[in-house]
Amino acid sequence: MKLDISLYIPVYNGESTIESVLKSALELDPGPNEIIVINDGSTDDTLKILNKYKNKIKIINNIQNKGLAHSRNIGIEKAVNENVASIDSDVEVSSTWLKELNDTKSKFNSAMSGSKLIEKLKDENIYNMWRHIYATQNSFGNIDIGNLGRPLSGSNTLLSKSVWREIGGYEIQYKTNGEDSNFCQKLLNLNYKTSYCSQAKCYHLRNDNLKSLLDASRRGYISGAGLKKPTVMRFMQRSIRHTKGYLKNAIKDVVKLRFAMMYVGFRICWNHINKEFIGLVKNKSNYV
Repeated sequence: MKLDISLYIPVYNGESTIESVLKSALELDPGPNEIIVINDGSTDDTLKILNKYKNKIKIINNIQNKGLAHSRNIGIEKAVNENVASIDSDVEVSSTWLKELNDTKSKFNSAMSGSKLIEKLKDENIYNMWRHIYATQNSFGNIDIGNLGRPLSGSNTLLSKSVWREIGGYEIQYKTNGEDSNFCQKLLNLNYKTSYCSQAKCYHLRNDNLKSLLDASRRGYISGAGLKKPTVMRFMQRSIRHTKGYLKNAIKDVVKLRFAMMYVGFRICWNHINKEFIGLVKNKSNYV
């Protein structure tokens, strides 16, 4: 059985995860009647892997890397259905994910519905564990929510194409992240509802090291904060904000004896402050 839903997957250099993600998408029961993969100028073996499934999926190749927001817009634009689901290239889905998500979206008549993302590799290292504790996407608990009133991560959602069109799509200035929160905020500003399905489960395959976590945290902060031109006063204000955030988490970590998490949090905090200072010196607001 197939649902009248399109599913798109944007991918850039995802050779380590894209095949298992595709297999999980193809095993959805019920599944979508269309799967689109946007290969965003990958330079690794991503395309070679995708071609193994070319009889079961539609492949769109960007000659150059255009960024995540651009790929999302292509996936939705090319979709033949009004309801368009998305997963990232490092997110596996459970077999009933799409049905659960579709039922929730229909039940609450929401413009966009998100699902529960579980960090599959959280026990691999302290960096994945830190992300599991403090940065898991769509972590809204074990109860369905009909009117969430908050932005959803684009990594595992179901969206009405007509609403995407009304909003004007994702802003292509967001190359790696931040496009989803920006889009959802516009959606909420137009009084559309976002909903959350706790039973639609998917699994994040991201496996961080210290550098990748620091880089991702910094990019996420820049995208979400909409940073203005750096000044000495703003540097001091942001440094205080980063330090307060670290201390708030550190207190929780001390209480629960999570000293490794304190270390990771400190490195993230220091990285932010250091990059803020370099940005001030270089007069660059979005210094990564």
